[in-house]
Amino acid sequence: MAKDKTPVPNAEIKQLITAAEEGFMKMVKATGNAIVFQQEALFAMKAMLENDYLAQTAKRNPTSLKMALVQIASSGLTLNPAMSLAYLVPRDGKVIADISYRGLIKIATDSRAVNLVVAEAVYSNDAFRYRGSSVEPIHDFDPFLATKDRGEFRGVYVKAHLAIGCLLVTCLSAEEVYAARDLSSAWKNGSVGKKGPWETHFKAMALKTAIKAARKFWPMTSPILDQVISYLNEDAGEGIAPSAVTLGVAAAEMGADPMLGALQIGHEPTIPMPVMDVTPRAQTPEPVMASVAPLATVQAAPEQAASVAIPPQSSIASNGVPSEVEMDPKVLKRIDNVLQRSIRTNSWEAAYDWANGYLEGADLDYALTEFSKAQALKKAS
Repeated sequence: MAKDKTPVPNAEIKQLITAAEEGFMKMVKATGNAIVFQQEALFAMKAMLENDYLAQTAKRNPTSLKMALVQIASSGLTLNPAMSLAYLVPRDGKVIADISYRGLIKIATDSRAVNLVVAEAVYSNDAFRYRGSSVEPIHDFDPFLATKDRGEFRGVYVKAHLAIGCLLVTCLSAEEVYAARDLSSAWKNGSVGKKGPWETHFKAMALKTAIKAARKFWPMTSPILDQVISYLNEDAGEGIAPSAVTLGVAAAEMGADPMLGALQIGHEPTIPMPVMDVTPRAQTPEPVMASVAPLATVQAAPEQAASVAIPPQSSIASNGVPSEVEMDPKVLKRIDNVLQRSIRTNSWEAAYDWANGYLEGADLDYALTEFSKAQALKKAS
């Protein structure tokens, strides 16, 4: 069946955006970000009036628009196109809050994790010399040349000036950038001409990938940057698809209480969730172990261990899902990701909207049960 290409009426676009206001404002209150819904609504309206495909996607999937605007509220970034920090884009049948590499840098500097971040791509005709992780590299090139005239892409480096006065240089080779690209769902699942931002904005994606990788070595002063990176990798299809194993599963296997942390203590996390690795190491034969935080991390940051355990499929019946129903591990992982984000931000409406918009049957029943239990425990803590 051909998709309806009739332009979405302006009044309907306005209604779609207005429907996201409540969730947006709850997230602003939970995070304390200085961002105004009315202003962002104007930018969202402008984007949808200029991009009918975006408007059509929002009409077909209004829940994704709500979630995207809630993500904007969570990040604290603006959709103002003049600032090039964040955008609403249609991708894989849903509206995504696309955070640019400039947006990632702003979040990092706003949180005081770093004072300044510079990311540069290196090509074969450039003169580049790496001199160590704490020394300024030498990079001579003509910035006025067209990219094609600078030669073959060699990689990206990121310079981060830390608040303590040190310089930290992180390099990502072309091989590592291509490996991250090839493992992203946007690239793997797309056809020619439809491979997402990796095809249309390669340099920007390479810079963003390098910033994601470099962030692992920066001070952890706020969870916002890591949450945004997780969102971009998972929801926006820019990164490596997550493993089906969660901290809750790991805790159960270790014999630990999976309910430790946020569900029992009343403080916010001081250490953010780990950044998803974007290097080729994710292709190792043990991807499950590579994606699980080390035990020391769980002990140092109890709230990270707050994963409401997603039980093995053989024991799902004890959690309200019939044992004869086999749930997709990827669905279980997504439910747990949404659950953990709601626990951290104490914003539950978006979680229920997501479940009702994306799940059905036993998957929906299971998600709503887990969200309800976690919400009650969080409120009682």
